[in-house]
Amino acid sequence: MTLGLPGYLVQSALSRALARAAHWFGLVCLTGALASVAILSSTRAGAELSLTIAVILAMAGLLVLLARRRSLLTSFAYLLTGTFCVYVFSDTVLGVPEEISASTVFLIALPKMALIMVGGAGSGLVVGVFWSTAGFLLAETAALLAVVHSGVNAGRDFFTVSAYVFLTAVLLVAALGRRRGALAQPALLRAAQNDAASQLRHSLDNRSIAVLNDTIVSQLVTLSLSAPGELTPHVRAGLRNTLDSLRGTDWLADDGVDPHAPGTGLLAASALFAAVDRCRTAGLMVDVTGEADALDRLDSSVDRELALAVEHCLNNVLLHAGIAAAEVSVERDSEGVSVMVADAGRGFTLSGSGRGRLGLRQSVRRRIDRVGGSVTIWTRPGAGTTVRLTVPFAAPVQPAPAASPGVR
Repeated sequence: MTLGLPGYLVQSALSRALARAAHWFGLVCLTGALASVAILSSTRAGAELSLTIAVILAMAGLLVLLARRRSLLTSFAYLLTGTFCVYVFSDTVLGVPEEISASTVFLIALPKMALIMVGGAGSGLVVGVFWSTAGFLLAETAALLAVVHSGVNAGRDFFTVSAYVFLTAVLLVAALGRRRGALAQPALLRAAQNDAASQLRHSLDNRSIAVLNDTIVSQLVTLSLSAPGELTPHVRAGLRNTLDSLRGTDWLADDGVDPHAPGTGLLAASALFAAVDRCRTAGLMVDVTGEADALDRLDSSVDRELALAVEHCLNNVLLHAGIAAAEVSVERDSEGVSVMVADAGRGFTLSGSGRGRLGLRQSVRRRIDRVGGSVTIWTRPGAGTTVRLTVPFAAPVQPAPAASPGVR
């Protein structure tokens, strides 16, 4: 029995619900006992009836207090007052058997059943069984003393026994159900932890592949395309930056510095401009157009992944397009930013499997997918290439699914 609640809330919620139901039932029983004494007072008067009414009201008041604030002291006070109430009420009813003989057993059972309802006062379900058992034993003892004092045998009381058995059975069944749910909680927690660890490993795998493709693979491709002999300055600089990146300890970690800190200019605020500057240093002419100020609204993680994806697209232009010029255009809408990287180079076939396709999958598509964005490519041989990268202003909380393996 979990009530659709988390495991750590089930015990307290179920205990409060059963306690409230038990207390209302006890109040109904005490109301019936008070009504029967009121009927007796209309036919006969005396100090004994006044005392009976007083102890019933005292027991009802303690039950209300017990329902509002459960405590050990209140529970003991209710048991003691209820025991005295059962004795006084039973002695009063047994003293006039000729007037209510047909319902004597039921009337005597009313305060006894109310006393058993103290079982809902425990902080736990098993503790509630203890309180109910104590109330049942005290109620039966008080009723037996009243029978001995009055000398009248009212008969067997099945009402109190039934109420006690029903309440304890409900409490025990609920406790067993809660125990089974508690045993399942560690397994569910381990499953959630394993799933989170699997998602983290998957994200790190994708990021490491993208980083390796940005560094080692790109530099190997650059070396393979370089002319024999001494390396050019920009190739040397690229190799040096790659070695510095891989030698560091944070090459898979996000930058902890917020690039959008107040007081910084736009060129310093977005990582995309730093990526464009690196490509310009490598020999590529890059023209940045559009709403560049929209980049200032991006979260640091989105800005970082977008910049690395754009840098890879620009490196592809430098390595594969056969042209040393490209255009970067920035647009925005109500949901995010779109960056288009266009060149008038040789283009390619999307269904092909050239050396640049792996980089587009690992370094571009998966980076953009990870922050909840999308990638669209337009190209054909001899007509250049345009890559549109669309990202939201903020990355989604849940990690984005891996990219489809069938696209470039």
